[in-house]
Amino acid sequence: MKKTTKLTTSLEDYLEAILFLEEKNRVARVKDIADFLSVQMPSVTGALKTLRTKDLVEYERNSFINLTKEGMKIAKSIRKKHDILHGFLKDILLLPEDIADDEACKIEHSIDQSTAQRISNLSSFISELIKENKIDAQKWQAIISES
Repeated sequence: MKKTTKLTTSLEDYLEAILFLEEKNRVARVKDIADFLSVQMPSVTGALKTLRTKDLVEYERNSFINLTKEGMKIAKSIRKKHDILHGFLKDILLLPEDIADDEACKIEHSIDQSTAQRISNLSSFISELIKENKIDAQKWQAIISES
């Protein structure tokens, strides 16, 4: 079996969805994944077959879907990047929640974990400066909101 970790944006989304569903429902099903991602069930089946050949999911027709150890590692890495980006966009760049979430979903697939970590470090640094009143929060908001 192939063990390629280079994944398309779509396949990363499937891993992230499976992780979410496993944590929420204890199991992931084709229908649940299709509903979660707003795609057709045959698309899910095709993606699962690809992920299975990469040893990222355990999947047999008409059964539950489980992430393998490697699949879980990748899915958690994607989610961590998403959470970092979402926080940065919402709390530092002051974007509305829905826009921050949408943009984070787009960006998470384009950066590696070390870049996400640097964004997290910057977010923490700026947040701390604001908390310590070393940056005026209102002035920050005015600067960030300028077009």
